[in-house]
Amino acid sequence: MRRVDLRLPAPDADAALDGLVIVQLSDFHAGFTPSLNLRAVRKAVDLALEAEPDLVLVTGDFAGGTHGLDRLRRELRRLRPALGVFGVFGNHDHGDSKAPFVRPTEAAFVESCGVRLLHNEVASMEHAGASIRIGGVDDTAGDHDDLPAVLAALDRRPGSLRLLLTHHADVVKRTAPGDFHLTLAGDTHGGQICLPLPGRRIMLSDLHAEFAEGAYDVGGRPLYVTRGVGTSMLPFRAFCRPEVVVFHVEAGR
Repeated sequence: MRRVDLRLPAPDADAALDGLVIVQLSDFHAGFTPSLNLRAVRKAVDLALEAEPDLVLVTGDFAGGTHGLDRLRRELRRLRPALGVFGVFGNHDHGDSKAPFVRPTEAAFVESCGVRLLHNEVASMEHAGASIRIGGVDDTAGDHDDLPAVLAALDRRPGSLRLLLTHHADVVKRTAPGDFHLTLAGDTHGGQICLPLPGRRIMLSDLHAEFAEGAYDVGGRPLYVTRGVGTSMLPFRAFCRPEVVVFHVEAGR
């Protein structure tokens, strides 16, 4: 498990938000090889707590099965950031997967983990007198998403920090520059099984590779795609360590 620390520039956001720490987690897949993935979840939560986050954001695929859910709940409830934990569903959470054993995740279960689920909506909060807006788009694979509803509800007042959560990174292409300071996504596992070759890296995952992992500037729309925490389909990774991402907001500068 690796920790990735990144700057999150937001020069037009209120200076009171400068130094805010935001952690991104994703793709726990608690119902798949539960003992392996839940060990990874524990490590991820430990790393997240070390970062002392003000806010934690989860970009989908909490489970997809019934095994190990109590342990997942115990781990996630250890996260108690001052501004809360917010998340969106992924395709496995809806049961939309090629794997026949995948079962939908209950929204009530995720809420019991201390996570506020965003279903095509915007959460608003204040920090030190400054505004934070978090949009959450439901999973696109099964047509559960409604990005227009999120954009219509988004308050773009000057000085606010605006973030978008989505499981699938392609959503960023349907936003406009200036809508969000950052779009956060998961889903790809960074390829999960990768082959490092001279000058390039081959991913054996069949997931779309346009936004495979890491940071992108999509026509002036910042995007980060995390490798996530767990595994699916195959119970291991190769040359693709799971990760916890820690963003350090640089506001008003």
